[in-house]
Amino acid sequence: MGRNNNAKPVQILYIGRSDPSFEKVWQGFQGDGISFASAGTQTMGLQMAREIRPNLIVVNAANSHFSGVYLCKVLGRRLPGAQRLAIVERGEGEDVACEQRLAKPFTARKLRDTVRTMLEAMIPHNLKVGTIELDQISRLVSGQQGRHHLTPKQCELLALFIQHPNQVISRRELMEHIWKTGYLGDTRTLDVHIRWLREKIEIDPDQPEILITRRGVGYVLVAPGIEAPPDDPPEAED
Repeated sequence: MGRNNNAKPVQILYIGRSDPSFEKVWQGFQGDGISFASAGTQTMGLQMAREIRPNLIVVNAANSHFSGVYLCKVLGRRLPGAQRLAIVERGEGEDVACEQRLAKPFTARKLRDTVRTMLEAMIPHNLKVGTIELDQISRLVSGQQGRHHLTPKQCELLALFIQHPNQVISRRELMEHIWKTGYLGDTRTLDVHIRWLREKIEIDPDQPEILITRRGVGYVLVAPGIEAPPDDPPEAED
């Protein structure tokens, strides 16, 4: 697998004072495999935005000691590709430069639905190769075995394979990318996830024809008719 890939998780950056009524919303997105970060101040928010370059920035100007107008303007100039959602007091915020705004009071469901709609509009969440189609938002995979719901890790793993068809991905790369570790002393978790994926995309998981093992190297998602791009030669595992 190449060193550059497009499997980076969606990142949400929240700037402003923490609000307990929002916590379950952010936890829900994290449970879906969407990374989340928060900054309590304008200065910290601008610094984190520069470092992590989030896809979506939620600016809570309603109960924070900074100007939402100024902050959204600066964010738009520094990160033109990021979406901005401003939380403002009712009757205010018309002069805030942002893609969406929510005026308080509003429900946690309204916040969740607004964020999800913005995410769905900005990311290519439908991935397809051969007979397999994956919706990264709902985590539904469709194929020869019908439709199945995936866990966040299963979804990340399958998305990585779909984005690199016919390319051998080493066990080390899979562990580093999905589980954030290079430790290969125990890869039973990876083996179990591969088995679960095969049960959902293969006609016969015991005789896989799509997600193939390359012994001593890793795994490859076979996609007939698609030529694998030039890539780094795979390294045998220890």
